Amino acid sequence: MIRWTRSAQIASGKFPQAVQFAKEIADYSNKKYKTQTSVYMDSVGEFGRIRWFCDFTDFATWEKIGGQLMADQEYLKKVNQAADLFVHGSVFDTVMRAI
Repeated sequence: MIRWTRSAQIASGKFPQAVQFAKEIADYSNKKYKTQTSVYMDSVGEFGRIRWFCDFTDFATWEKIGGQLMADQEYLKKVNQAADLFVHGSVFDTVMRAI
C-alpha cells in the first residue's frame, strides 16, 4: 500500500476559499480518476494547514494517476487558479509505503 499526502498552508484571509478548493479538487480527482482522496485540516499545531491523503495499491498506480493528473488541463487550470489561496513555498508532498 502506498499513501500519498500533500499539505499546504492557507494564505492569510483565504480560509473559506482554500477549504472550498481543497474539497473541490479532491472531489474532482475522486470522480474523474476513481481515487479516494480525503481532505483534513490540522486541529493542533500550525493553524490553517490543509492535508490531502490518497492510498494506492502500489507505486505503479500512484505514478499512473499522478501522470494523468499532470496531463489533465482542467485539473491544472483549477490548481493554477487556486495558487493565491496558499502560502508560496508551503506545499509539501510525501509518499509513504506500508510496512
